[in-house]
Amino acid sequence: MDECWRWFGSSWAHADARHALLNSLALLFLAGLGGGRSARCLGGLAIALPVPIAVLHSMLPEPAPFLGASGVLYGWWAAVAWRERDSPAGRALAVLLALRLAWQGVWPQHGPNGEAVLWSAHLSGALLALLCCGLVSHGRCAARAGRPRTSVHS
Repeated sequence: MDECWRWFGSSWAHADARHALLNSLALLFLAGLGGGRSARCLGGLAIALPVPIAVLHSMLPEPAPFLGASGVLYGWWAAVAWRERDSPAGRALAVLLALRLAWQGVWPQHGPNGEAVLWSAHLSGALLALLCCGLVSHGRCAARAGRPRTSVHS
């Protein structure tokens, strides 16, 4: 539990300029796909996801150090797919996310300097974002169901 600040900071530190640029471009792309109505959701996930991703990662049998926003990136990918789930584009995003995660799980990849790309951070980011989206969606439905109905007739 030493240096707990790293639990938040690890998602925002990057190995080099290329790593930061690729993560930033992907986050901008997903923010564009999500549109203005997703801004609060994605901003909230950017703040909420880093610590749980790091905590889950630290629970692995052999946790390796990690850095970069890709866990948050996969969380945004899942959130945009969730928000657009009723459209063909949202369903396509969900399928692509599932295929990408499966591919990374079966064939681990390495970064340009030979470091392992941590599938566990990607997977936990996507799953945590889906959990958040599901909870928020359930909460909204429950709030709507609990509102008193107003009558049109006085």
